[in-house]
Order: sequence, then structure tokens, then C-alpha cells
Amino acid sequence: MSLSDLAAVGSLISGIAVFLSFIFLALQLRQANRNQRSLMQQARTGRNVEILLKMTDPGLSETLAQANADCAAMNDTEIWSFYCFSAAVFWSYEDSFMQFRAKTLDASSWASDVATLERLVSYPPYRAFWKMARDGMSGDYRDFVDSLMDKVASDGSRILTDVFKVCIAQELQPASTVKSL
Repeated sequence: MSLSDLAAVGSLISGIAVFLSFIFLALQLRQANRNQRSLMQQARTGRNVEILLKMTDPGLSETLAQANADCAAMNDTEIWSFYCFSAAVFWSYEDSFMQFRAKTLDASSWASDVATLERLVSYPPYRAFWKMARDGMSGDYRDFVDSLMDKVASDGSRILTDVFKVCIAQELQPASTVKSL
């Protein structure tokens, strides 16, 4: 075997090694992307669970119940508490909005967030909060929530505790005797 034959074999082996390296790199990038999406989803879930757990605090629960039942009768302390809580909720969804736009949050997770936002902006206290705080949000997100506000009508008649009582009645009574929501 001549030196030029050895060089050709070396070149062929080198080419195969480079090709296999590219395949390995592509697989690593794909796995890193999956890991990143998984971390984003875990952070989103952690944020939402943290907000829900915070709602079990008796002081905040009372404020939220007051906002839901008779927001016009809230005192200054309740208004501030509700304002701060609502800011946390809307900023959490702003983060999800940005992640979805960056394609790091999947469509089904974002659809779930949109459904929750639509429900929130149907309640008068959240609509009032949005009007007060919207200028502090990013432009695209602000425009998105504004479009939800235009699309979803305010519904002060659906008080969470009343909805819960209807659902409980449905579960405790035969289906034929309970009105549906």
C-alpha cells in the first residue's frame, strides 16, 4: 500500500468520523432542547402551584373572597393585597406568553394559560387591576391581554363560591335533579 493510498483511507475515515460527530451533535442538541423545555414546564408549574398555595394564606384568602364577592367594598389594605397578588398572576402569564412566543412552551400549555386568562379577565376585580397595571407590562403581552379584555365580557354574576356550590350540588344529587352551569 502506497503512501497516497494510506492518505486516501485516512481521509475516508476522517470524513466518516466528522459525519458521525455531526449526527452525535444533532442528537445532543435535540436532547438539550427537550431538557430545556422540560425545565421551562417545571418552572411554569412551580410558579402556578406557588401562587395557588399562597392563596391558602388566610389573609389573602379573605381578600380574594372579598374581591370575588363585593370588590367595590374592599378597604385600602385589601385593594393593595389584591393588586400585588394580581400583579404576580399576570406577570406569571407574561412569562408564559414570552416562552410560547420563543417556542420554549408548547401550544397545549399555552392554551391552558389562555383559558385561565380568559376566565380571569371575565371577573371585574381582575379587569380593574389590568386597567391599573397594563402600562407596566410588555407591549405584545399588553396587546394580547387587551384583546382578551375586548373579547371576554365582564361577568360579575359568577362568584367563585356560588359556582362551587352549584358543582357540589351536582355531585351530591342525582344528575336529573340539578341544573347545570
